[in-house]
Amino acid sequence: MPRLTIKEARELSERFYRISKELGDYRFAHWDAMRKEERDAIESLEWSLLNASADFSASALDIALDDLAPVLKRVAGSTRRMKSAIRNAKRSRDVLAIAAAAVKLSAAIVSGSPSAIARALERALKISS
Repeated sequence: MPRLTIKEARELSERFYRISKELGDYRFAHWDAMRKEERDAIESLEWSLLNASADFSASALDIALDDLAPVLKRVAGSTRRMKSAIRNAKRSRDVLAIAAAAVKLSAAIVSGSPSAIARALERALKISS
């Protein structure tokens, strides 16, 4: 099974950190427009992504794919789109959906399952379009 290189793991770590930071920026910028429950939910997802970021940087992952490069390229595109979608979101429920998709994507990557990664990537791209 291929393993993520240190550089690839660090890149994944940074990508999920950036989404987490975007969630925090959104939460504070829209603080008064959201209910406490919405702020709490966004903060919870923000922490999940921060933890995923730390997990990526702290360990190598085995992924059951013959070639990681195309998957990592799709993850890069997906995370860029999610970050942009959060920044441009008008409703907190859209932000929550994007954040949940990002958490599922990070979990799928950690699982190493090609089918889980593919499903999570499709969901992430759909939700951030």
